[in-house]
Amino acid sequence: MVRTDAAGRLATALAATPGGRPSGTLTVLGDPGGVFHLASGVVTAVDSPGAPDVATLLLRSGRVSTTDWEAACRAGAAGERTGAELVARDLLGAAELQLMCTMAALDGAFAVAAGRVDGCTLAGGPARHHLPAPQGVDPEWLLHETDRRLRALAALRPPLCPLRDRIGPTTGARREAAAGSAGRLTGERREILRCADGRRSARDIAFRLGRGLYAVTVELSRLLAEGLVEVVPHGPAPAGPGALPAPVGGTGVTTARRPPDPPPAYQPAGRLPVRRRGASGINDVLAWRSAAGRHRRARDS
Repeated sequence: MVRTDAAGRLATALAATPGGRPSGTLTVLGDPGGVFHLASGVVTAVDSPGAPDVATLLLRSGRVSTTDWEAACRAGAAGERTGAELVARDLLGAAELQLMCTMAALDGAFAVAAGRVDGCTLAGGPARHHLPAPQGVDPEWLLHETDRRLRALAALRPPLCPLRDRIGPTTGARREAAAGSAGRLTGERREILRCADGRRSARDIAFRLGRGLYAVTVELSRLLAEGLVEVVPHGPAPAGPGALPAPVGGTGVTTARRPPDPPPAYQPAGRLPVRRRGASGINDVLAWRSAAGRHRRARDS
């Protein structure tokens, strides 16, 4: 069964690292697993095959063209300055880059914790990532928000596993689509419903559309409650998840190309646990705090 205390286990692993402010990579073993990139105790990125990274979000959504992305990667490869190149070329604003890196890290942590966590291993060394969050991300906030999201998702009725459950349209959804109804099937909801073909999970749809895993999961949960989609029974086990992006030339820069279609959903064990409705505090929005701001306040006090 997927456990909502996984964020607590990650927090324990971070707190147990030498000196409490490590640099390097914390690899979380499990399904889907993932890698937390650290710089002086600050999280700079989280990579997981369970959630789209910043490159996928930018390219699949059309926010940045493939040509512009490739050019920025080539120019920033030597000094791991892809993010700075995106800002310098006016493809992203500095605040927008920080926000996208933060949300991708949060989605990566959510995917790791929503799956199976078998253990963690820390490899020390200089922080190296092709597209780190410029100001870093406060690990305490990251793990707190991850736990909040897990509890919020578990409180939804009916509960939905973002990694395991395959979603398909119901007869009612097909009838509304055939009638051209503009009510509940507009905008982003229509795009998500169009991708729910019975073979894809929330994770697969997030990759396909270039949207955050948690946002897609919540929207699918709403569509499920409205009777527009349903969980499709599993057939034979599909192939396992794809590997993390391979570095190019040892620089830590991912290949500058449009990400391939994601593999079929993998199979972490069990559904999310059922919790009392409203107990999660899903409407309590936590204010984002950058690690840089947190450390600045500590110095000023």
